[in-house]
Amino acid sequence: MARMIPARPRSGANSSETRIFDAFAGATASASEDWIVLHSLEVRRHAAQFQGEADFVVLVPGRGIVVIEAKSPEYVEYKDGEWRLDRVPNPGKSPFSQLDGSIRSIRGFLKQREVLTGAEPIARLVWFTSLDRHLFKNAAPGDMQFFEWELAWRDDLQHPVKTIQKLLDEHDAWYAAVDGVEHDPAVMTAEHTEQIAATLLGDFAGGRTLADRKLERLDDEGKLLKEQRMVLDLVDQNDRLYFDGPAGTGKSYLLTQLAKRWRLGHRTLVVCWNLLMADELRRTLRNHRDIVVDDLNSLMLRLVGLDANPTDAGPDWYRKELPERAFAALSANPKLGEYDAICVDEFQDIAPFPAVLDVLFALAASTGAKLAFAGDPRQQILHPVDAQVDPFAVAKERVPDLVHVALGRGLRQAAALTADIEKLLSRSFGYRGHHLKAVGALNIASPADPSHALAGALKELLTHHQAHDIVILSPFGARNSLVGRLLAAEHFTKEERWLRDRLRVESEFGPVDAPMTDAVAEVSADAAEVRPSSVSPAAPTSARPTPPLPKAPSGRVRWGSIFKYKGLDAEAVILTDIGDDAIAFAQKEGLSWFDILYVGLTRARYRCVVVPN
Repeated sequence: MARMIPARPRSGANSSETRIFDAFAGATASASEDWIVLHSLEVRRHAAQFQGEADFVVLVPGRGIVVIEAKSPEYVEYKDGEWRLDRVPNPGKSPFSQLDGSIRSIRGFLKQREVLTGAEPIARLVWFTSLDRHLFKNAAPGDMQFFEWELAWRDDLQHPVKTIQKLLDEHDAWYAAVDGVEHDPAVMTAEHTEQIAATLLGDFAGGRTLADRKLERLDDEGKLLKEQRMVLDLVDQNDRLYFDGPAGTGKSYLLTQLAKRWRLGHRTLVVCWNLLMADELRRTLRNHRDIVVDDLNSLMLRLVGLDANPTDAGPDWYRKELPERAFAALSANPKLGEYDAICVDEFQDIAPFPAVLDVLFALAASTGAKLAFAGDPRQQILHPVDAQVDPFAVAKERVPDLVHVALGRGLRQAAALTADIEKLLSRSFGYRGHHLKAVGALNIASPADPSHALAGALKELLTHHQAHDIVILSPFGARNSLVGRLLAAEHFTKEERWLRDRLRVESEFGPVDAPMTDAVAEVSADAAEVRPSSVSPAAPTSARPTPPLPKAPSGRVRWGSIFKYKGLDAEAVILTDIGDDAIAFAQKEGLSWFDILYVGLTRARYRCVVVPN
């Protein structure tokens, strides 16, 4: 996809500019991968007025430059050399005169800076985003003030790359035959394109820090999530809800918003299995002390009066023995529960285990308690494929009047990134669209030396994101992952030292989750905390846990397993250890390799790099 500068529409952009921006930002054509699209370029050294603005400047390596004027009139007509654009600020002003002024100014500025050779093709395009092509009335088709191929329409928003390519084809065909006009698309090398972009942006681009860009992204994400609240308004009269949808459709957000609504006059519990997810829910609801937030394992331990799980606890302890003891405690003393409202996130994690579900429903104060669940059947990576269930069907069996709320609009991940991931896995995730149109990209690192590939990927991501907004994930746990082995090594190269200096010295993913299966105990647990069933094939049998090290300072890159980070997200993600060893391990344990990749890849909001081995 094209590189958008800035990464989102400018504040105050009109509807036509926003539509064109979203069209380019969402385009996935490989032909536009090296394009640069500048939006709302202020032309302070304007050739015809005090200052002006170019709505879009598209820099296409090997082809040329396109300057775009965006318009959204209700009606447009061209007759006797005069334009009439209904319902725009200057209805009689020619859009091409505005373009010509911007082009003269840009050309003059770049020549003054000795950047242009003079042979760069510079095409112009007026884009009417509110009208279809057949609505245009051209009463003077032979007029030489413009060509009709210099016009674009609403239906062209579906194919912005093809629109620009067609324009440049027509522009080349015409001007290549005109004597006395320097016209050479070959001068638009990738390096020259970057030079032009840097010159046009000048110091303005350098003034925006990574923190500034993050605040802009958070602002966009927050607006999208707030819009999602209308879903709750539509189901406001229902007290039994199941939010179902692929990763990043706002399930957890809706669940926490529902908890805030239900807490008034009701004892409310928000619960999940994943420890990190529980911490995130606590942070989200930190201003609502009357809402109880917990992970199910900790909750069950308190019910039976234990401070911790047995050191030799296996999967049966977590999915059968502890839940049965907790259920017995609730049966003997119902006051230990008695919640009027219960919200369960990542329900697919516990759906296969009846004993855990018995505890969950025993926590309700009555059969009329408010209940809400959120889940994604593809994220059952804690369970072997033959143990997986339909989470909604399981919940519906226990709650017959449960209302199914299907979510399909992506809110968390950039549309272009999702498209790249679906293409990589050759499968659709079931999204019905995406609201986040910001820049996003998936890259596959060279399958050379994994440490070298990881260093290269991290260096590139650090130019776009702050260190603490980047997460490195692996199918393996701390002992056997690429990062874990790198940090445990006694000897390392200069490049590996650079990596070590930027990585947290131990996994920052908190305590180990209670394992549902032996496979997860092995993959996602540190040996010091959970007894693994076997040793991963990614490391020799003599592998030892990383020795305890001092706490790393803040501002370093986090790392850990895909299993522990399930349900969470980060601006940028690097997936390591993607290869035959991990595939073989997943097959041996009966886990779905596709689902593991799906969960790992969908943790990234804007950028993701896969490091194969």
